[in-house]
Amino acid sequence: MHLIPGLTTEPFEVLWALLSLPPDRLLPATGLLAAFVIVCELVRVLLGSELTRSVLAHVTICLLTFPAQSIVLAIVLVHAARSYPGRGPLNLAIAAGLYVVWYLTGEATRLVRPINEGADLGFMTVGALITFPAGVLAALVYG
Repeated sequence: MHLIPGLTTEPFEVLWALLSLPPDRLLPATGLLAAFVIVCELVRVLLGSELTRSVLAHVTICLLTFPAQSIVLAIVLVHAARSYPGRGPLNLAIAAGLYVVWYLTGEATRLVRPINEGADLGFMTVGALITFPAGVLAALVYG
């Protein structure tokens, strides 16, 4: 399928396939998700440091604080459970590991900006309440 003459949807299809956490490409898939979480945290701190009076920056910071990561991880857990049934516990363990990466990156941002709140456990808990119920339900449904 062509979006624009000369361009196809193939990169998006490859990305979607990688986000299913395929057994033969588990390390690159997990690395991609870890990079996403790290970039969200770093962009959040960058915007908070540089664009302190921008409304758009503030909204972006709010979205990067927890909804972006937790919703993406929930979608990945459902997609992975549907694509590879029976791997629910492994997928949930990967998501838990990504929450550790998220926490450590958030805490590491204090090195750049000491007044930063770092990894906010309250927001991360709300994020976990989005991610893990979806993952557990998908694991139960797709078995």
